[in-house]
Amino acid sequence: MCNINYSKYFNLLEKMPVNQDVLYDELKSFFPHFCDNVDLFIEGLIALNMPIFRSQVRLRKNNEIYYMIDNKLENININDCELCFVDIETTSSRVESGQIIEIGAIKTKNCKIKHTFNSLVHSYYVPEDISKLTGINAKMLENSPKLEKVLERFVEFLGDCIFVAHNVSFDYDFISKSLVSIGKPPLLNARLCTLDLSRKTIISKKHALQYLNNLLGINNAISHRALADAMTSFELYKICALYLPHSVKNAKDLIAFSKGKIKYPKKL
Repeated sequence: MCNINYSKYFNLLEKMPVNQDVLYDELKSFFPHFCDNVDLFIEGLIALNMPIFRSQVRLRKNNEIYYMIDNKLENININDCELCFVDIETTSSRVESGQIIEIGAIKTKNCKIKHTFNSLVHSYYVPEDISKLTGINAKMLENSPKLEKVLERFVEFLGDCIFVAHNVSFDYDFISKSLVSIGKPPLLNARLCTLDLSRKTIISKKHALQYLNNLLGINNAISHRALADAMTSFELYKICALYLPHSVKNAKDLIAFSKGKIKYPKKL
């Protein structure tokens, strides 16, 4: 076993943001057995949902681009946030008695779609009420990949994005507990709830996703399917973003605002 000075590593994290090249040089001294694969080591940390982020900076003098590594949400401009809108379909509302049968996700930046993820998940049984709601039945899932494979692919797709969903606690916790159940690390990503965000920005008697889908003219004809609901959540976010106060400038502000933690000046 190599002796690793972890205290120096954690002290380095406290100094972030740091230039990517500086971080590489430091990591070579902290983790000498990774000295030939520092790029892979950084990518590995991100893939394992280590709460660090890679941001692009352009130098004014010579117009060169370099990268900064950061672990603080307040240092990520709201237009530079990578958001991953996620929705799952499950056989039960509890992970202890059910499993995921579909995952859909949309990776975005500055309100533009970059990549999508969509997969059914193998299951021998789908309750009748779930089949009626989603249109997914056991026959459809016979040749679908196993849960472990789908979750591995999803975690790789998610990377260090902010995890976004309507009623985010359900999707985030269900996926995280499912990962733990197959011997994988839980999710560590920051998360944002479009249900909370809509309540802060949109006047409506209800804030259920399908109600807002119709009320706001999003008009996504498909519902209760993972990718379709993730898309509706993304379209809802774009509308909510139009009504964000000027004080919301970074990822930390956005999450805090959605939770109602930003104080506003009193009206005269």
